[in-house]
Amino acid sequence: MIRHPSSPWGSVVLLLIILARAVFLTATSAAEEVTAGSSGLSKINIEDLRKHVVTLAGDALEGREAGSRGGKATVAYLRTALKTIRARTAVPPERVQEFGGDYQNLLVLLPGSDEKLKHQVVVVGAHHDHVGYGKASNSQGPLGYVHNGADDNASGTAAVLELIEAFSSLEQRPACSILFAFWDAEEVGLLGSKHWVANPTIPLQQLRFVLNLDMLGRLRNGKVITVGWRSAAGLRPFLAAHNTSNFLLLAYQPKVIADSDHHPFYSAGIPAIHLDTDKHDDYHRPTDDPDRINWDGLQVMTEYAYRLIFDAANRPEFPRFRRDALTEPPPDWMVQRELTPPPVRLGVTWDERRIKQNLMTIAQVNAGSPAANAGLLPGDRLVQFGAWQQNSSFDTLKSTILAARNPVAIRIERTGVGSPIELTANLAGSPIRLGAGWRDDPALPDSVVIAQVIADSPAARAGISVGDVILSFGGRPLNSSEEMKQRVTTEPGPFQFRIERDGRIHDLSVDVTDERQPPAAAVANP
Repeated sequence: MIRHPSSPWGSVVLLLIILARAVFLTATSAAEEVTAGSSGLSKINIEDLRKHVVTLAGDALEGREAGSRGGKATVAYLRTALKTIRARTAVPPERVQEFGGDYQNLLVLLPGSDEKLKHQVVVVGAHHDHVGYGKASNSQGPLGYVHNGADDNASGTAAVLELIEAFSSLEQRPACSILFAFWDAEEVGLLGSKHWVANPTIPLQQLRFVLNLDMLGRLRNGKVITVGWRSAAGLRPFLAAHNTSNFLLLAYQPKVIADSDHHPFYSAGIPAIHLDTDKHDDYHRPTDDPDRINWDGLQVMTEYAYRLIFDAANRPEFPRFRRDALTEPPPDWMVQRELTPPPVRLGVTWDERRIKQNLMTIAQVNAGSPAANAGLLPGDRLVQFGAWQQNSSFDTLKSTILAARNPVAIRIERTGVGSPIELTANLAGSPIRLGAGWRDDPALPDSVVIAQVIADSPAARAGISVGDVILSFGGRPLNSSEEMKQRVTTEPGPFQFRIERDGRIHDLSVDVTDERQPPAAAVANP
């Protein structure tokens, strides 16, 4: 991976429903597709991955600097590895694309099996070069030592070799063709991928999807940097649907920058995804060696790439590039994730010591508040508040206050008064049933994105967070934010939501009051 000074990088089997437009498969058909390709998936071998990385990141290749003796030896090793794979499977002959004098892209085109779709191509690439002995312009130091680049990018290169064997071993190849590419001179400035885009061996209009694999060898806590998900509508649920067992945590990046070989394709208007397992202290240093690779993680990442490629190459259609992705700012729901303070509807503070005893006792009453107007006093203990009854939790009381419609019946016990007192309050503001706001997003069809969550609301208590993508409500996808609003305000609870968060899919149940609320009750489009 090329170092980029303005980069923002500081910071197994249940298949799930892909809830996007008609171009995306149903959960059943997606499962059928991956089952059909499971024989290829089984070919991804951790020992082969290890062998490739150890060789590519050995001192004999002198850091694989583009155009150097070690760089040329790298291409020779890749061609030998392909010859070995060809002895076991039907791998077509590779093509060497020379450019810039001493640079070499290595290309393997696996033809598709469908007469109508084989002219559409999925591109899978990884750069095979690194920075040699290091220079001040490309090394974090120290200089003069072999920078083996085990993670950057022997790991991605090894993954592509395994993917070639996996797909070429299939009895029934994918419908679309797959171009496997080993890019040269990425560390010099993405020169290999730029050269191919400028001098394509396949017309660019035939490319349906690009997957770039760069630095897959340091998987930590499942985190995967995920770039380009806004380049086509529905790519995010596509990525999440193949995150088996919710193991990976997809760290979606809002911007696409020119730091790896996905960018030339992205700039050319082709849907492109870049995956990496994030930078580390050994990045562009001599210490990026094979002994620091997470081998199990590398296998997980290669298998994940296989599932994405198999699906993308078998769909009857694939979404087109979103031109807005080139210029749109990051969506605001990705920037702000704090809870929104709840509105003041009653106007009291509570005795926290008594709450711990499950006694809801008023400590203070705000002057002029609905509580004051209703006749509540400090020291009063609530017995009933609307649908809430004593011995229910304080959290439930807070949610009830937010959701209650006027007028609200209240029963209290007051010191010195022998029997409970009945009061009526008219609360401030509108009732809030769910306590969340949501928006449509053109990159996320047939879903809505949570843009606001009110503290103490049913949504907050159920664990809904800003940035959650609501894939389905009551088992059905959502056509728009207006549909979400209508259903939240009219349907009985509890609400059953399927959400996607960080590439992981969860089912959440939200307990809400069964009192129907008028349309104004929905908190949407904040």
